[in-house]
Formats: sequence, C-alpha cells, structure tokens
Amino acid sequence: MIKCYVERFERPNGMPDLRLREKLTRRTVRVLADQPMLQPLSPMSNLLQDCYAHAGGLIEPRSRKEHVTIVAPIFTQNEQEIMVWLDNEFSVTVNILSARITSPPVSVWCYIEEYPGDNESLGLRLRQKVTGRKVEMYGKNRAHLTEFLASPRFTGAYKHMPNLYEIDGYHDYVLVSGGTAVDSYDVLLFEDDAELTYLLGPTPDTAYRDAFRVLEEESAAAAHSRTAMTHFEGGRYREAVLSARLAVEMACGGGGADVKRCLDGAPQDVSTAGASLFARRNIAVHEGGTRVEQPDALEAIRAMMRLLDYLELKGGQP
Repeated sequence: MIKCYVERFERPNGMPDLRLREKLTRRTVRVLADQPMLQPLSPMSNLLQDCYAHAGGLIEPRSRKEHVTIVAPIFTQNEQEIMVWLDNEFSVTVNILSARITSPPVSVWCYIEEYPGDNESLGLRLRQKVTGRKVEMYGKNRAHLTEFLASPRFTGAYKHMPNLYEIDGYHDYVLVSGGTAVDSYDVLLFEDDAELTYLLGPTPDTAYRDAFRVLEEESAAAAHSRTAMTHFEGGRYREAVLSARLAVEMACGGGGADVKRCLDGAPQDVSTAGASLFARRNIAVHEGGTRVEQPDALEAIRAMMRLLDYLELKGGQP
C-alpha cells in the first residue's frame, strides 16, 4: 500500500505533465503495464488531472487527510522510485474531504458492438452501457481505434471478457473519458484532444471515477436526468428536452407504453407533467431545435423532476 500525492513537472521537451510521488519519502511512483494498448495512453492521466485540480492534500507531500492510495505488487524499488505492476491485484483509492471539480471530463462505460461490414467484414463500434447511445471518437486516428477495438478478439482476451460485448453489466467495458463536442440523446461525440482516453477495463481510472464522477451504479434514468440538466445549463434546449423524456422512459422501464402504464391513476399534477413533457418531446423530435426555447426546456426539466419524484415514491429507483 503506497500513499501518494500528485506533482506537476516538465518533461525534457518542455511539456508540462503530472506524476505520482510517495508521501513523506517523495519517491516517484510508476505503474508498469504489459498491455500494449495501455502503455501509450497513460491510463491514469485523468486521475492525475482531477487530483491536481482538487489540490489540497492530493498535491501536498505531508498531508495525512487526503491522498491517493495504490495497492499493487511492487516490481522494483530504490531510493528514487517505486515501480508497481498493473494486474488483477492493482487498485487505486482517492481519499478526499470534498470534491470541488467543477467541470470534469465526461466518462462513459461502453461495450463493443460487432456488426456486418462491407465485403463480409466485421464492423466494430462503441455504444454506451445501459443506454445504448453511440459513442464516437477517433483518438490518435481511425486505424488505431479500429486496432484497439479488435485487440480483444485478436489476442484472445475476449474469452475472459464476455461482458465487453454486452449492453448491461460493468464487469468488462471500454472506459472513454474526455471533453465532448456533442452530447445528445442518441450520440456522444468526444473531442480529439489531449484529454481523450479510451481504455479496456477494469483500469486504474476506476479511482477517479469513484472519487470525482458519478458511480457506475448510477441508473439510466439518473444518467439521462443529469444529462438533461447539463444540456439546459449549456443552452442546448432541444437536447435537454429529449434527455428529460428519456430519463422518465428509463425510470418507467424503457418506452412510451411503459410511461403510460406507470402514470395510470397518478394524481392530476403528475399526469399534467407527463402530458407537458410528452408534448415538448414531440416538438423537439419532429420540428427540430428552432422551436425549442429556454422556457420550453425549463418546463420539461421541471416536469421530469416531478415525474421522477412520483416514480421514486411509487417504488421505482430513477
């Protein structure tokens, strides 16, 4: 068990970077991986960025209240550094007093979808776990992403990662993190910049997910309601309405018929909220974004919150 803090430094080429050091001794802590896809992608990069942004004891050598704890087999160590091995025993915990990260990168857990391609080839793409939304990004380039998605089949690792190809469950996954260019009800498009990482899980990024992001146990309804609020705050009113409706659908079981069933016999204010949200959803779908203004999105958000409160009291878990 190694308690660490995050230190900012400059690489020989002058580029700023972050690294882990052991508390008190200040030895550099390096994570070694035998998976080629993990090595060039810095699997702990987002973890280090968030810890550095949090500051406090996460960047102070002597603070005992906040620290990053790594549990892993030690490969080798000396007076200057400790090298640990990334394997099934590896785990990271971020110990913080409060999270003050205002705009962390988006992180989503994905599965690999295989589909028929051209000339009887097999196409590969990413979709978000549970929601099934398309997740689009290119990373270094298209070829690298294709090689990455094909690697479990090519290496035979898929035999030990069956959940990697299934929409439900978080035992196996591809974790994609970074800034987003589009975050809508059916597609999530990541920006191709230094923040973007895509990793086969479980990975060390589990730590920053638990400390700074929404936990993996978050329901689909909660994820869509959170996305609706994000869209509203960002002025994307059409997307806010669509996400609000999706949140209610997920809380009810998946579709319009499920919503109607769950709201059957509901109080008048709940029924009114349902009708209002449904009407604004139809405008957003059929008439595009030009007809959806801030008041419409605000009414959809309020209707969503009223419906989710009712469904939770009724016995659901939105």
